[in-house]
This record gives sequence, structure tokens and C-alpha cells, in this order.
Amino acid sequence: MFPGLTPTRRLLLLFIFALPACSATASSDNEPPIAAVEIPVPAESDKSALIALLRQAASRQGFHVDDGSMQWRDFARQAKDLPPEARKTIYAGVWNGENDDDLIAVVDDGEHNGRAWVIVYPGKRPTAAKRFWRDVYVSVSRRWPSTKAIPILPSGALPLFHDLTMTLTGYRVARSAAKEYELNVSSPQIANDR
Repeated sequence: MFPGLTPTRRLLLLFIFALPACSATASSDNEPPIAAVEIPVPAESDKSALIALLRQAASRQGFHVDDGSMQWRDFARQAKDLPPEARKTIYAGVWNGENDDDLIAVVDDGEHNGRAWVIVYPGKRPTAAKRFWRDVYVSVSRRWPSTKAIPILPSGALPLFHDLTMTLTGYRVARSAAKEYELNVSSPQIANDR
């Protein structure tokens, strides 16, 4: 099983498939995200507050949160050659339905520890997902005013963390990575680093 991978990476793949909060990579309808933001969560209290806030907003829409953060940290402590993007201090999913078959949001700080990315999808109940997002955004903006929007590409994907540049107005795709994301040179999503 998984030939060519180190034992730790094989274990990582098995662990990923075993966690309920990560059994899907996009919404069940493969719709682009509604929103994506980066929230500073440097302290354990920040991480706990974010999970609590998500749980509160999720329950109002009939969603639920599966928090796999502790299991992920325990796994990372035992793994020897874990890649940087797999080292996470917060890792949770917001779900619609009892069987975790409709992903509404994913939260993790892989490759950018202490800065949680919250990505919200429309799921099978897009109106409820939008209400969930508005509720979350209001609370997050109050508690963490330095929250930053992450650009959603025309394809519906998000740029990789290392391809982003901070500008005065928030994250933009680095000009050097624009071609990789098939962005037109005049796109407002590209950092103007001239």
C-alpha cells in the first residue's frame, strides 16, 4: 500500500483518511468557496476561541464541528519526517449532516502555523452556509481585526501560501506565480510589486 512513500508519510495518509474532519477536500457539489480568510491564532486560547465561535455559528444553522486538532498534534509529535504543510496546530471541519458527507468549512494552519485558514463552501444548503459565514465573519472581525482575506482564483481554487504576497489591501498572488495560476497580468488578484 502506497509504494515509494516513507513509513511516516504512509501513516500520514492513513491518518488523513481516518479523521472525520478531513474526509473531503471540497464541498460535495464541488462549488467554489464562498470565502477564505486567514485568522491569527498564535496562542492556544485563540485556537480554542475560534473553535468555540465556529461551533456556535454552526449550531445555529444545523451544522456541526469536528475538531481533530489534538489528534493531529499527537500524530505530528510521533512522526519523524512530516512535511511542513502537514504540521498543523489547528485542524477542524464544519459539516452538514450526521454522516459528514457535506463539507461546509475547513480550518487548518498547515504550512502557516499560528495563522488558521478558514475556507467556507456552499455545500448542499448554500443559503445556510452563507448565513453561517456572515455570522462567523462578524465575530471573527471583532475578535481578530487583523484577519485577512485570501484570494479565491477564477478556478475556485486557492493559491498556495508560498505564492501569496501581503499588500496594503491584503493578500494577492505574487506576480512571479501569476502564470502558474493562469492569471491575466492585469488581474486585481496579482500583487502590484513594480
